[in-house]
Amino acid sequence: MAQLATAGDRLVAAMRERGEDVDDDVYVTMLGAVMDTYLNRISGEAEHPTFVPCCGYFQHLGSPNPDTVYRRAPVDDTTTYRITGERGTAWQVTVMPFTEMMQGFAPFDLTEVAHGPDGRFEVIASRERPAGYDGDWWPLEPGTASLWIRSVSDRWGVERDPRIAITRLDTPARTRPTGDATRAQLRALGVMVERIVEYGMRHVDELIAEGSVNRMKTVDYGASGAMPLQHYHEGVFQLADDEALLVEACLPEDVEYFSWSLTDRMLVTLDWTHAQTSLNRAQADVDADGVLRVVVSKADPGIANWMDTTGYRSGVLQCREIGSVEVPEIAARVVRLASLDDLLPDGTKRVNADERAAALDQRRVGVQLRSLW
Repeated sequence: MAQLATAGDRLVAAMRERGEDVDDDVYVTMLGAVMDTYLNRISGEAEHPTFVPCCGYFQHLGSPNPDTVYRRAPVDDTTTYRITGERGTAWQVTVMPFTEMMQGFAPFDLTEVAHGPDGRFEVIASRERPAGYDGDWWPLEPGTASLWIRSVSDRWGVERDPRIAITRLDTPARTRPTGDATRAQLRALGVMVERIVEYGMRHVDELIAEGSVNRMKTVDYGASGAMPLQHYHEGVFQLADDEALLVEACLPEDVEYFSWSLTDRMLVTLDWTHAQTSLNRAQADVDADGVLRVVVSKADPGIANWMDTTGYRSGVLQCREIGSVEVPEIAARVVRLASLDDLLPDGTKRVNADERAAALDQRRVGVQLRSLW
């Protein structure tokens, strides 16, 4: 606890040095990081694994995709695990192996092992295929320290997320979790939490230093768990109350999926349940000329494709696109809110107050109907 206190003092000072008066945001972000660290580092055991939430709505870290439910289980790549359950109907469900340093290996697609009308599956994961076993099997690469479920759905509350269990086949007897290992993890708690928060702050620093303020750049997350044919674009928004960031994207015809979201200055995804801080292919409207136009601002301009900064003057716009070989072209520029009508096509979809309220209600319900655990 003392380490967390001093870490909080340092993080608050670091944000103030960046010109951000967000003391409360820092503390909430730290609490989310404590939650994630406890679930996935302190209580998580490769001997007795369970898929638990990580990098999600409540953890306030890692700029999670609002369309994705993330769960993580620790593993020991030298032993054997059985993974069972139901795939569900989400658009994409994968299991991504990671090293301790969060380097990703090729993902496993649950669609390839889900059999029968109910989508049930059973798969063995181990370094080598067990002798005499001819069922579904996933190889664990040397160095694999965890498996991450990523259930992606852009129709919130309509599609069913997977139900998945993991067991170690040679599970050792449960003993009281005490000793040097537990004490070492507890001593490292403050350090881990501080590093998690610092990562987001420094990532935004790098975008600013590279000149990506109110403009978009392609970011390569290939070594950190990006899916095949997944493209990222990021840019820092810095906007006055009467300004907006007008973002225009020419998406290749073979793009299968996209999701755009906003984060704060610490790279924490903004509240996507109670505000329209994100848009995906089921929520956004592409104009008749094939261009996806999105308006990022504090004030609601009455445009359907509005992304709400919820009062943050600075943060990150993060764009994900999956499926195309060609990298999408995305451009952004700062405009006056008062001049939007002159800059958008005549057919741009608009919404009134009642339609906006209905869309927000649909978000709130849809998020809660998804799997939160």
